[in-house]
Amino acid sequence: MAFRLVEELVFRHRENVTVILPSRRRNHGPQISRVPTVRVVENDQLDADAFSSARITQAKALALMAQDDVGNIHAALRALEITEIRVVVRCFNTNLGNRIEPLLGDCTLLSDASMASPSFVAAALGEVAPRYSQVLGRTLYVTASASDRGDRLTWPIAGGPDEGVLLPGEEVEPSLFVTVATRRPRRALVTASKHRVRSLATRLWDELREILDRKLRFITLFLVAVIVLGSFLIWNSHKGDGQSFGWLESAYVVILAAAGGIDPVTGAEFAEKFAHVLVAISGVLLVPIFTASIVENMVGRRLAAEAGRLRGPISDHVIVVGLGNVGTRIAVQLRNLGVPVVAIERNARCHGVDVARSQDIPVVYGDASQLETLHAAQVRTCRSLVAVTSNDIVNLEAALHARSIRQDLRTVLRLFEQDLAERVQKHFDISASLSVAGVAAAEFAAAMTDRNVKGTIPVGRHLVLIGEFTVEDGSELAGQPLSQIDADESLRVLAISKVDETDWAPDPQRLMDPGDTVLVLATRRGLAATVRRAAPSTGPEEPRLGQPSPFRP
Repeated sequence: MAFRLVEELVFRHRENVTVILPSRRRNHGPQISRVPTVRVVENDQLDADAFSSARITQAKALALMAQDDVGNIHAALRALEITEIRVVVRCFNTNLGNRIEPLLGDCTLLSDASMASPSFVAAALGEVAPRYSQVLGRTLYVTASASDRGDRLTWPIAGGPDEGVLLPGEEVEPSLFVTVATRRPRRALVTASKHRVRSLATRLWDELREILDRKLRFITLFLVAVIVLGSFLIWNSHKGDGQSFGWLESAYVVILAAAGGIDPVTGAEFAEKFAHVLVAISGVLLVPIFTASIVENMVGRRLAAEAGRLRGPISDHVIVVGLGNVGTRIAVQLRNLGVPVVAIERNARCHGVDVARSQDIPVVYGDASQLETLHAAQVRTCRSLVAVTSNDIVNLEAALHARSIRQDLRTVLRLFEQDLAERVQKHFDISASLSVAGVAAAEFAAAMTDRNVKGTIPVGRHLVLIGEFTVEDGSELAGQPLSQIDADESLRVLAISKVDETDWAPDPQRLMDPGDTVLVLATRRGLAATVRRAAPSTGPEEPRLGQPSPFRP
């Protein structure tokens, strides 16, 4: 992760970078040392001496990238005691991070798992532009054509030849759009991936198959057929007696007989008596069958969940292998987008299993590198498989085994080395192979260089930023309409928020009041210019540019 961040800062953001390492000869030390303009400081501890050697008082930002939440927070507190500096902390426990972040001042705690999971989601669904972002409690995702938008809130983000125009105006035909996802998981449509909600009849049949097992289904169908036959016999016995006795009347008699509420007719013909007896017996049998089915279904669901197996058949679902930080977020995001999900996890006590159960996501327990585990997750009928365990070998084995079962299956792998990921995708015909570090590095770099950036959307070699700023009292924008900042190829207003109220796609003539938080899509230059206008005229001086940005891998 540290090496990818260094590359991002040096080659895309043109920053001078200082790196504090225990040794330049271990781990990624040699690779980091070879990056042009990078200065390496060797120190075993992130103490005052290390920060002094890295010239932290002259730096624009500090990134703490060790795989130790407590150690990173401790180092952040030390750095803030030395100087006022923008601090970005890599955090694995997001609950801890969300509680500590407001207490640390100018500090942002980021999770690479949260940043990378949208790209895995998009790759699993086969989307053109793999990016999802969670902002203000809603999911923003990228669609590839105007026909995918429907009546949802959308904004163009790219257009023109080779998508070279960012945030195009009306004179440029847009080719990529940002869309706000619905918040109703069971009814949401993932339009960019052509996902469609199954028909009502199909869903009812699936529910029936869950309630009744194979034997009970046959028995129930047989008894229903008997009742239908009884209806025919009663109707046929009265057909020639001159009475007005149609199918509705015969169905009425049969339903009463099945429910045990009909009196015997001693003078009836044999066929009618036989029908009455047959239907009455069938009705008596149906009651315990349905009672047993309901009880069996309730108990079976619980036993299936505890045993780690699926309760019934499922199709067009995404299999997520591994419920670690990344896998759990992928499964939940897919669920929120209305896509059926089945998870595979070998450790039944991991935190991700509890999260999956709370989201009604079925979990299969077992080793995904074994064929029987993949069959238990019904890989033959799934739409794609996403292998994101912390073990590269397990991920690769799971993908190759799944492809041996279904040659056309879309497979997405998590591999730790970006170079390996690219070569595996090329030579093994894997649909997508991604590195979490490679995906998340861009957002870490954006957070270091601009505190108002909440997310990024890669468009070719460019980035569209999802930015957020607060209108300050006494600023140029206070009291001005939103149309003052909404400009082609520079900035688009997504939402405006005050306290607990958020207005998505607000009226362009709405006035911005002090304290309003505005969410925008913007280029880097457009966001920087607008943030300056939102600050009071007597605000703090601009951050120092061109100074080294020390961080700890």
